[in-house]
Amino acid sequence: MKKTLIICIAIISSLCANAQSLSPTKGGNCFTIDLPDYMTKAFDLNSAASLQYQNTNKEAYIVVIEDSKEDLINLGAKFVNSNDFLEDFTKDYKIDSNNRKLGTISQFEANGNKHSQVEMSWTETGTNFYMLITIVETKTHFYKIMCWTILEYKDKLKKDFIALSKTLKE
Repeated sequence: MKKTLIICIAIISSLCANAQSLSPTKGGNCFTIDLPDYMTKAFDLNSAASLQYQNTNKEAYIVVIEDSKEDLINLGAKFVNSNDFLEDFTKDYKIDSNNRKLGTISQFEANGNKHSQVEMSWTETGTNFYMLITIVETKTHFYKIMCWTILEYKDKLKKDFIALSKTLKE
């Protein structure tokens, strides 16, 4: 019995040691998001991004793109909710890539905001990729949080991607 308890404690301690801590990071003019300490600011991942961070050694990347609801309406695009926005965004995103697969959209609330989230994988130039796409709807904006890595690192990074996607605050 004692041996089993010691093994369980060792496993739990090991799992806790591997968890990455998240730190609040300011993005754009009006939001913060908690990012893993291993990520550093990037400048060339996406020209439309309000926030972009990476760790090239871990093949971990994140961009956040904010869309003002008012600006979208002025452009003739009105979305009912975060799910509607996500479906519209993903219908053509990476559509020309090989083996493009979209998972099932999940919806949840965090920090008083509605979220819609989907996993996507695709192949490009012989490399398999994994991306977690989250849309956060606030009173005034839709935020696209796109976290990606190469497919072989998915299991190592997915928990961090899910955790940080729930932390956006205006």
